[in-house]
Amino acid sequence: MTVITVSRQLGSLGGDIASNVAQELGLRLIDAETINRAAERAGVPRIALAELESEGERGLAGRVLNAMRAMPLLPSTSSRTTTSGDVASPRTSTTTFPFGGLFSPTVPPISSSLEGYVRMVGLVIRGLAHEGNVLILGRGGQILLKNYPGALHVQTVAPFAQRVEVVMSRFGLSERDAQQRVRSSDRARFDYIRRYHDVDWLDPTLYHLVLNTASLPAPAAAKLMVTAQQAVDQKAQDTDTEKTSDE
Repeated sequence: MTVITVSRQLGSLGGDIASNVAQELGLRLIDAETINRAAERAGVPRIALAELESEGERGLAGRVLNAMRAMPLLPSTSSRTTTSGDVASPRTSTTTFPFGGLFSPTVPPISSSLEGYVRMVGLVIRGLAHEGNVLILGRGGQILLKNYPGALHVQTVAPFAQRVEVVMSRFGLSERDAQQRVRSSDRARFDYIRRYHDVDWLDPTLYHLVLNTASLPAPAAAKLMVTAQQAVDQKAQDTDTEKTSDE
C-alpha cells in the first residue's frame, strides 16, 4: 500500500506536484483542509478540550478517521481551488477553532488545545498510513512516519524570489506583502516542526527526495516522485520477503 508524505515551502509548487502524483497513482490526497473538515464533522470545534481530557486523543482520532472515510476523494487541481500555492485556499473553512492554522504565526505557540490537536493529528496520520494509498501534505508526516515501511518522504523547495513571484501571481499580492507572507510561512513551519517534533524541517536527511522546482519542471518532479515511490515500495517488499525467509 502506497504512502507518500510531502513537505513544501510556500510557493514551491509542492501542492501542484502532490496533486498530480496522487492522481496518477490513485491516492487519496490528505491536506490540512481535509483533516480539519473531518475534525469538524467529528465535533472537534465544539468538544475538543472535553474529549481530549475524557476520551483522549486516540478516541477522537478514531472519530476523525471515520469521518474521513465518509468523505469523497478530493477533485484534481483542474476543478477545485487548492493549496497548490502551498498556502490555504481562499475557500478553506474559516471555522473559529485553534486547529485550522497550525502554520499561522497568529496561533498561540503554547496552547494545550493545540498540543492536544497535534497529538491527535499524529494518530490520524498513522491511521491513514495503516490504511494505505494516501499522499499526506504537511502536518509533520515525514517525521511521524519516518520509520514506516515503504513510505516515501519528499520535500519541495525553491529560491525565495521565485516563491515570492508564485505567491504574488496566485494571490494577487504586492511584492512586499508576498515577501512577508513567504517569510512568515517559513518561520511558522520551522517553529511548528521544531516545537512539536524537535527537528529542522529543512534537514534533507528527513526525506528521500528534495526537489528544487526552480530547476526542475513540476511534471518532471512528479515523475521522479512516482519512480522513487516504486523503488521504496519494492525495497520494503524485499525486506519483508527476507524476514519471512529467515523465519
